[in-house]
Amino acid sequence: MLYSRLGMNERLEIWPVYKRLLGYVKPYHTRLALGIVLAVAYSGANAATLGVVKKVWSGIFEHGSQDLGLWMALAYAGLLPLVMIVRGVCDFGTTYLMNWVGGRVVNDLRGLFFEHLQTLSLDYFTETKTGELISRATNDVGALQNSITVVVGDLVKQPCTLVGVVAGMLWLDWKLTLFTLVLFPLCLVPITVYGRRIRRAARPMQEHQASLVSVMHEALMGMRVMKAFGMEEREAADFRELCRKFFSQRMRIVRAKAISTPLIEMISGVAAAFIFLYAYRTGMPASTLVSMAGGMFLMYEPVKKLSAVRMQLQESVSAAQRVFQVLDTKPTVVEFPHACELKPLRQSIRFENVGFSYGENGAALESVNVEVLAGTVVAVVGASGAGKTTLFNLVPRFYDPTKGAIKIDGVDIREGTFKSLRDQIGLVTQETFLFNDTVGINIAYGKPGASQEEIISAAKRAHAHEFIMQTPHGYDTVIGEAGMRLSGGQRQRLAIARAVLKDPPILLLDEATSALDTESERVVQAALDELMWGSRERKSHTMLVIAHRLSTVQHADRIIVLEKGRVVEEGTHDHLLARGRVYKRLYELQFSA
Repeated sequence: MLYSRLGMNERLEIWPVYKRLLGYVKPYHTRLALGIVLAVAYSGANAATLGVVKKVWSGIFEHGSQDLGLWMALAYAGLLPLVMIVRGVCDFGTTYLMNWVGGRVVNDLRGLFFEHLQTLSLDYFTETKTGELISRATNDVGALQNSITVVVGDLVKQPCTLVGVVAGMLWLDWKLTLFTLVLFPLCLVPITVYGRRIRRAARPMQEHQASLVSVMHEALMGMRVMKAFGMEEREAADFRELCRKFFSQRMRIVRAKAISTPLIEMISGVAAAFIFLYAYRTGMPASTLVSMAGGMFLMYEPVKKLSAVRMQLQESVSAAQRVFQVLDTKPTVVEFPHACELKPLRQSIRFENVGFSYGENGAALESVNVEVLAGTVVAVVGASGAGKTTLFNLVPRFYDPTKGAIKIDGVDIREGTFKSLRDQIGLVTQETFLFNDTVGINIAYGKPGASQEEIISAAKRAHAHEFIMQTPHGYDTVIGEAGMRLSGGQRQRLAIARAVLKDPPILLLDEATSALDTESERVVQAALDELMWGSRERKSHTMLVIAHRLSTVQHADRIIVLEKGRVVEEGTHDHLLARGRVYKRLYELQFSA
């Protein structure tokens, strides 16, 4: 009773997941239906094989081969290849169509998974390992293909084959068939018991596999740090331990899969032995004996395949749950259903009583009230952890304020579309990210379709043209993953050129020179000066600048001083120095150093 209840609970857990997975098959229902028809035809050909074998054997051997003409013997013999050809064509068609459907479903799911990741808010990525997501998008989604190609095909083909073969055996000798079927439920025992073990082992194995990808990703990204601290041996030891755990979980699944087949073969052997004993005692005709033995052989494959189907289903459901867990994650920052198109900035950006906190970590910003007038340069300064970067992240809606509002020309940015907001914002951060592509494509990333002249003009304004022309292929030079073939200053200048080319009304510059050496800082600062002050007559850009080095923003129209998430001072450089409070203390600490 307990056993059956456990089995029912297991089926109740599996079916909703698998039903949802099958929903992705709907666009390809025609090919799936054709595959199912061929699977049924394959099953019919299998069942017909028993009758053909009996007919051939009795026609050639039992009726006397001397009385049988050559052409009649060839006709009898030709029945077997004919039925096997039909069987083979149906088997090929089923396998091809099911694999085609399964492959397309996996492609669709992988694309949907990636698209969904683009919709998630930044807080999700700060809490989730990159390697974990890569593993789910590759390994887990890939594991689902068998649940379509193998499971769906075999769930149709094998039961139909089993029914057809049993019907044929009943026609041959119903008493012997019924006794043989008494042994059949014993075949279900290893299927059920070891299927449950596979399910219990599948999810830990997939989690260990994700950990392997995550550790590998971190090690490759942090190779310099790892070598600098001489941690190669420790990292290798940790990775080997993860590999050991993954291997252990994998072998649990292999054992469960491997043991079921010998058990089923043993039970089939007992049934075959009984058939021969029965034939001996009852004087069964040889044609019937051969057909019954063939029937046992044909019954063995469906039972074995159904065993594999259940185990494959257990493994696939675990993978599907991990994939659907990501797909069911909702972004915390969402676009309103009836969001409007925000018009380009004309008057000001206003922070009205803005507050923000990262979960339970305390408030990062409290009651911030700031107005940034259009066409001005406003610098934000403060000690590390004062809330400068958080303030920046709220403007393009990477996060939403937990209280208060940010308005562009009086319109709350939450009422606008993401595209109309972010189209008018250019961002240059201290951690520049570049793609493993050419210099030109990286500069034009914010303005697809930009002409070569526009790209070169933006590079010149960012003081990047000279070093670009010194690279092997100029603007067609591939810069490597994350721009690793370039220096920090060169990467930063390409990021500035990217912002220049986009030419947005609002520019956010986040400590763009904080991680550079003196020479690189000088060149990058010249590019920033060109960006901030080179077109001051036009007043074309409104700039919000995070300043780590206060010398870079002495000429800003206004300086905002943050301390522990609050605005404690604001004014010009000279005004704040004259007040002699927080800004002057920061200034003196920096320049005395």
